[in-house]
Amino acid sequence: MSNYPDYVQQMLAQARDIGQWYCGQPDAAALCFDVLALFPEHREASELVYELFCDEWLIYDNRTAVQQHIDEWDDRPHQQRRRLALSFRFMSRWEGWDREYAKGYARERKGPPDVAKLLREGKSLLLEAYCLGDEECTDYAWPRFMQAIEQTNDPYHASLWVGKTYADLGFFADATEVLLELCSRFKQGDARRLLAEVRWWRDHAHHIPWIPPAGDGSRYKRMMRCIDPDAPTQEEIVGDLRARMQSLGKAPTWKPVIKPDLAALFAEALPPQNDAPTRSLVDWSFLDQDDGKPGELPEWAKKQMRLFPEQAEDIAQMHRWSRPIKPPATPPKRDPNEPPFNPADFNPDESDMDDLNDLRSDEEDGVEF
Repeated sequence: MSNYPDYVQQMLAQARDIGQWYCGQPDAAALCFDVLALFPEHREASELVYELFCDEWLIYDNRTAVQQHIDEWDDRPHQQRRRLALSFRFMSRWEGWDREYAKGYARERKGPPDVAKLLREGKSLLLEAYCLGDEECTDYAWPRFMQAIEQTNDPYHASLWVGKTYADLGFFADATEVLLELCSRFKQGDARRLLAEVRWWRDHAHHIPWIPPAGDGSRYKRMMRCIDPDAPTQEEIVGDLRARMQSLGKAPTWKPVIKPDLAALFAEALPPQNDAPTRSLVDWSFLDQDDGKPGELPEWAKKQMRLFPEQAEDIAQMHRWSRPIKPPATPPKRDPNEPPFNPADFNPDESDMDDLNDLRSDEEDGVEF
């Protein structure tokens, strides 16, 4: 017999029911994360999330969405992290993402005012790693975040902000560490719920079905030799950024150091790396067969050209090396009780726009909610 309360099985049954329909998987997974927030060791809930993520239409939609930001042949490590971060944002239903923009929740959006500068500096460094692949910047970001948490008069919101920032940018291991410490100090179900979701992504990032296998940038280099042989390499991009920051006096004047004996302890504690390829629902072999020549545009790019005819030429030029993604052969399974999609339902009314304009006005005036 199960040692869990009856409502847990009811929640999982509800998740299976919701997850069978097209676009229902994110809400279904959210129910599983609710269970994992209460019972982190619940294997069935964890496995059900992955089962939901294996839906063929969900895989297709996420591949299409991520491809609009990063071509699938770009195997640079920081681009892989960006794919994970984007996917996490697409799929997450944690209430805090929307709540932080409501009145009264500025601390969740900006962090505590007394350490706002430190938090901004740390995030700026993380963005250099996220956008440009300068991994050394992550070593500088962590001390700033820890300093902010130690100095603030509001350690809860500082820790929550740091954990959210790491998660939002795909640094799931760091986010998990911060949120674990947060939950050990403060009994907040909201933070525990985010921790459950972030920890799942940390543990399953290596086999998210719609994300190509991790690479070392060699495929990117091969493709760029075909596309633009004169384009700067990843190493040159990072080197140029560091030189520019140094010339502006914005480069760090210190370097984080881990003592050799401490590094050896970490290496000993880490499990051996498994280089065996994980089973994939997508045949990614086409990536290594790409000839590097312009080809047919994906459907989403063609749609953008129809929506923005004045930019059609630029769109076609920009995405000449974005490869079409074949949709599933079977149509999506839609909930018969779901009302048909009506784009007009998503047009904001005047009251919504007034609230949004008020929020923007308050932010511009520096009002603390």
